[in-house]
Amino acid sequence: MKKSTNFILIIISLLFFQMQSKGQSAQCATDFIHNNLMQTDSAYRNQIVTLESQVEAITPNHANNKLRSTLNTIPVVVHVIHLSEPLGTGSNITDIQIQQAIAGLNDRFRNVNGLGVDVELEFCLASKDPNGNSTNGINRVDGSSVPYYSANGITPTGNPCSGAVATAIKDLSRWPVSDYYNIWVVSEICNGSFVGYASYPVGGLYDGLVIVSTSMTSNSGTLPHEVGHGFFLYHTFNGDGGNVSCPVDTNCLINGDRVCDTPPHKQSDCGITNPCTSLGVWDNSQYNYMAYCPLVNRFTQGQKDRIIATVMVAPRASLITSVGCETLGINESRSSNVFSVYPNPAQNQINVKTNAKLLGSVYIVYDNKGKLVLTGKINSENTVIELGNLSDGIYLFSVGENLKQTFKVVKE
Repeated sequence: MKKSTNFILIIISLLFFQMQSKGQSAQCATDFIHNNLMQTDSAYRNQIVTLESQVEAITPNHANNKLRSTLNTIPVVVHVIHLSEPLGTGSNITDIQIQQAIAGLNDRFRNVNGLGVDVELEFCLASKDPNGNSTNGINRVDGSSVPYYSANGITPTGNPCSGAVATAIKDLSRWPVSDYYNIWVVSEICNGSFVGYASYPVGGLYDGLVIVSTSMTSNSGTLPHEVGHGFFLYHTFNGDGGNVSCPVDTNCLINGDRVCDTPPHKQSDCGITNPCTSLGVWDNSQYNYMAYCPLVNRFTQGQKDRIIATVMVAPRASLITSVGCETLGINESRSSNVFSVYPNPAQNQINVKTNAKLLGSVYIVYDNKGKLVLTGKINSENTVIELGNLSDGIYLFSVGENLKQTFKVVKE
């Protein structure tokens, strides 16, 4: 019986390892794109070199790092490039799934589990679009007509796979990168070869990250991994020559991942000890969101310093002054064909007027960072929901079958 139990535990452990590896960006295309551009695009190479010098100058200079103890908020817009599926099926994922993914992203950056450091960076779904109109920060576009997208998904820049051209997909829906961090949710990347990739912070019309719909979830490590790239974090094994050799670590600020508290290692090194060095805290690398190891759970102080230094200079500096997540000063009552929410903006309560079809349905309220703040049931055709304990701000209210009906509610 004991042997049988041990065998079952081994199988469960192996399955868990596989699930964690897939969830944690074991197929990230960022390095491929970056290395290709460094070799073929001199303008890109010069931008990276300039940014590196700026970040290197700021990172160790604590006196100038004025953002070190300041919580900064980054407006996010999520573009769902689906294949004409009904809402909530296939690549056309629900608003709730997206909101939960942003909540999971924030949990990781704010160190909710207590195993790393609080990066003091939060991400909110935009409440204002580029024209100043109300939005829930989610755009849905049918990409099935773009050549090769239905069959193979999107093709990262410089990759020879036969998917849709990345710029053609991103042109379907993109917002100014100076005010919003763009996230494109796609059906596939290179026919399943990758789960995500991100642009290092050099700006440009197509700056942002791409992630497959199945990885845009609250518990996936892919989103924080790619956002880390978007704010200039390299893989913890950067410089291993494709898992060939230990990265050079003569100067931790300019070698490897350019972070001093993440010991250098090869990407497959995920065991009890680090074959590359006995120095440093091995857990900071093997359990890092920027590694390929399973059970990732942290960013480090060195990574935080690098992110904050990146936020202090262009092009990311404009994001922390963006008004993309500010409350709109308008008086609106939002309604659908099955329910209405009023008043909106509200103060202490909102009224949800529904038809009989929604009686007994669950409602959920998230803040604009994706955190669940209220839940309950529609118990009458005019249900009153108390908001008195909530802070002023923007909330996303969802109700109905699969919580597909979503409106923005403003509390003031």
